[in-house]
Amino acid sequence: MPLTRKARVVGSSLVLTIPSQIAKMHDIQDGDEIEIIPIGLGEFKIRKVKK
Repeated sequence: MPLTRKARVVGSSLVLTIPSQIAKMHDIQDGDEIEIIPIGLGEFKIRKVKK
């Protein structure tokens, strides 16, 4: 099921939020590194960086 989020400006950065249910399912916590991988024009894959 696709999720729609709005991008917003914070300082000089563009921010996208992740719903808390998704963060919990994938064990994403404050301070975790996330990779954003372009896979096509306007398409991205995101994943948590393993430590």
